[in-house]
Amino acid sequence: MPPKYDFAAAERLSQQLSLLIQKLDWFIWLRLSKKDDLLGGQHSDNWQGKKRDRFQTDFLRQHAALTEVRNAAIRVQSQVTQATEAAHAAEKNKR
Repeated sequence: MPPKYDFAAAERLSQQLSLLIQKLDWFIWLRLSKKDDLLGGQHSDNWQGKKRDRFQTDFLRQHAALTEVRNAAIRVQSQVTQATEAAHAAEKNKR
């Protein structure tokens, strides 16, 4: 017989994933705003040349990685929700 689904653990996991997603959203926003402060506009006098180009390339790579971590957390949270709904349905069918 399979182990009983732990609804409380699923709820805690979902809550922690929500917090993670919120923190990642905030961190992504913070990095974007700091980047804009550092670089100014596209043709700003703040920073130009190869160092700016390298910074932007590295920043975009890091931004994509952070966004992928956020998206992975969203996918896991969705899977937890689906598993919980399936467990609720299975429990209901047993009655």
